[in-house]
Amino acid sequence: MYDPKRGYPAVVPCILYDDVPQAVTWLERALGFREMVRATMPDGWTGHSELQRDGFVLLLGRRGEGLADTACLTQVYVDDVTAGCEQAVLAGGSILETPADRPWGVRQAVVTDPAGQRWVLTQHLSDTDPGDWYGEVFEPVLG
Repeated sequence: MYDPKRGYPAVVPCILYDDVPQAVTWLERALGFREMVRATMPDGWTGHSELQRDGFVLLLGRRGEGLADTACLTQVYVDDVTAGCEQAVLAGGSILETPADRPWGVRQAVVTDPAGQRWVLTQHLSDTDPGDWYGEVFEPVLG
């Protein structure tokens, strides 16, 4: 599902909101995006949505925890997240979140560049069923 080798974008901007569903509604009405995937927890908390427009994917996430002071970050697919973290540090960045496998079939880490911008290094591991991580697919995901 999230495999750049099959058409999913290799770079995806992620904008963080306090209210993801409200942001989705605005982006659909104002800018013509269409929601492809939404992950809503059993308690009703929505923390993840993916929208697309003209082959472009926009990821929305929930602001909070370690990202309370962050408005956006950029997800970049790499072949090896651990090696990507090492390269980021060698280039003057730092690691905020060490590599970890996620239920949606990727391995991710968060690094910052020397200016403090945050980057989510992501490696596709396997396709997963969105239902396994409370995801709901509204239309086909690119790739």
